[in-house]
Amino acid sequence: MDIVIGIGNALRGDDGIGQYVVDAIPTQPNLVTMTVHQLMPELAETIHQSRRVLFVDASLSHDGLCLERLEPLDHRGLGHTCSPAALLGWMKLAFGQEPEAWLLSIPATSFEFGEAPSPSAMQYISKALECIESWLSDCPDLVLMRSEEEA
Repeated sequence: MDIVIGIGNALRGDDGIGQYVVDAIPTQPNLVTMTVHQLMPELAETIHQSRRVLFVDASLSHDGLCLERLEPLDHRGLGHTCSPAALLGWMKLAFGQEPEAWLLSIPATSFEFGEAPSPSAMQYISKALECIESWLSDCPDLVLMRSEEEA
């Protein structure tokens, strides 16, 4: 089973773009989709036995779509929220294993309360869905993907 997790708050502008994308994924066998406001260590129990997990989140660090493989971060103390790599570290600590994990970052610019995602973020939805479809198809050469603007 594969899991795709959309991260973000739909009430904070572009922060909710991960949820918009994941909510648009068609239902498929052996695929679980979920949306969360933030990643918490408690999710480790839900996803540790999956084959693969893909996190979809807004990013201020990229000018285009970016799909990258994640490695677990070493466990460092207690915390309520965590990054995808830190969540993998929790899984490794708690269960001795973690699934193959990826992060799809979508460019974001606006995180204002009560705002819908910006048109610039929304323009990436169809490309993000294409990227997820390739990921679900186990495309072997898909290690890092950037939009045409970055190419």
